[in-house]
Amino acid sequence: MGMCAVALVATTAVTTEAQAVVISFSTPITVPNTFAGVYVNLLTGANGITPAAVPGWDFGPWGSSNTLSFFFPGTPTASSGAVAATTTGPYLDLGLGSVISSASTFSASASTTATAAFQSTGTHIMGFRFFNESTAAINYGYLRMQTTGPLGFPATILGWSFENSGGAITVVPEPSTWLMLSMGALALGAAKLRRERRQSAA
Repeated sequence: MGMCAVALVATTAVTTEAQAVVISFSTPITVPNTFAGVYVNLLTGANGITPAAVPGWDFGPWGSSNTLSFFFPGTPTASSGAVAATTTGPYLDLGLGSVISSASTFSASASTTATAAFQSTGTHIMGFRFFNESTAAINYGYLRMQTTGPLGFPATILGWSFENSGGAITVVPEPSTWLMLSMGALALGAAKLRRERRQSAA
């Protein structure tokens, strides 16, 4: 049930370490509507339905009385969780341009009231922090999750990205969205060029 990294998408523009990169995963993971849910290692992409099957797991979405809930490991202390309004929740559904960093507020609440923003139908963005066992640093990232109202299930983790040096990360459009925007800009540019050529020929 493991996953593999799709790409090292971009080097980080502002960082103190030259080798810092943003790492992205885009293989979907179904979240079972069960008490166990699914355990995900955000560093490696490994996932499974038991903690023992996923050493170093960082995020565990699950079904609490058929309602989507989040679970995070408690160790090391204050090293995991999702971006929230307060340290007890609710979790925030982030927008493009949101920055996730050590300055963000994080919660590790397992309450179903904390995940209210993720229980409606749509694609949601969750900012997170996790302990990178390879570097012993806290890393920051965000994941996209498709959920279904009114309680969040069926739910699928669509993918996630994180900055691997401990620096901040900004939520950006998915690569497919960038491609569509780029193609749209090219089409508009070509149409403008055709108009200008017609006008100069007249």
